[in-house]
Amino acid sequence: MKKLFLILIISLFSIIKSYAIDKNIPKTEEEWDKAYASLAWGYGPLVYDFQEASSKIDISSQFMILTGEDAHQLLFWHNGVNFDYIKMYAYNAKNGSQYTFYYKDAGYVKTDDWTSVDPDQFIKEIRENYKTANETRKQNGQPTVINVSWKKKPFLDGVYNSVYYALNVDWSDNKSTVEGKAIILGREGYTEATYVAGNQGYDENMLLNLSKIHKFNATKEYKDWKSGDKVAAAGIGALLATTLGVKYLKPGILAVAAVFLKKFWFIIFIPFIWLFNLIFRSSKKNKS
Repeated sequence: MKKLFLILIISLFSIIKSYAIDKNIPKTEEEWDKAYASLAWGYGPLVYDFQEASSKIDISSQFMILTGEDAHQLLFWHNGVNFDYIKMYAYNAKNGSQYTFYYKDAGYVKTDDWTSVDPDQFIKEIRENYKTANETRKQNGQPTVINVSWKKKPFLDGVYNSVYYALNVDWSDNKSTVEGKAIILGREGYTEATYVAGNQGYDENMLLNLSKIHKFNATKEYKDWKSGDKVAAAGIGALLATTLGVKYLKPGILAVAAVFLKKFWFIIFIPFIWLFNLIFRSSKKNKS
C-alpha cells in the first residue's frame, strides 16, 4: 500500500511539474527560437471547440494557435505576468496581429446601463493605473507604458451583442501598439477577446472580426436568454469598466470588487513582442 501511495505521489508531482510555467524569460534570438519551438503550435484552418464558453472559434489558415498551458507560457515569456485564465492564443503569420480568448460564466449581462458609460473619465483612470503596472514591468526589465489614448472609443454593437474598443499604447522603447478588445455577450456569460495590431498597423476589421469568428452554440446565444436564467450582477457598463481596470462608475452602474479589477487590468497592457521575425527566421531555417 505504501509503495502504491508513493507511486501516486510521484505521478501527481510529475503532472504538476509538467504544467509548471518556465519563469526564465528568453533573452537572445537563439533562446527565443528554442522557446518558440518547444510549444505545441496548432495551425489553421480549424474550428476550435471552446468548451468553457459553449462556443466555436473559426480560425483561418493565416493563424497559428496555442491553447491551455502553452498559451500561458508564451504570454508569460512576453510579459512576466501569468495569464492563466486565457484559453486560446492565435497569431496571424501574415500580418503579425494576435488574438486571445477567455470566457467568464457571469450570467446574462444586461445593457441598459450603457448610457452611463463615460469614455473620457475611463481614459483618465487608465492613465493613472498604468503607473502601477510599470513597477512590475521595470522589475522584469521590460518596456514601460508612457501614454494611453483611445484608438476606438467603446462601442456597443446591437447586431452581434458585443462591445468593442481599442487603445493606443506608447512604450518607453519608442514603440507603439494598438490593443483592442471585444466583449462578446452570450446567454450564460461573455467571452473577452483581445486583438493586438501587427506589423501592418491597426485594422479595425480584425477587431470587429472577433465577434464573427466566435459563435456561441445553439441555445447559448445572447438572444436565447429566458426568464429564470442567471443574470449577471453587473451590467455592460460595469463590465466594460472592469476590462479597462477602472473603478470610476457613474451612478446607476454597479461597482465591481477591487480584487476583480486588480486581477484583470493587466491584460490591457500586454506588450506583445511580435513573433513575425521569429517565425520568419524559423521558416528560413526549415527551408535550408
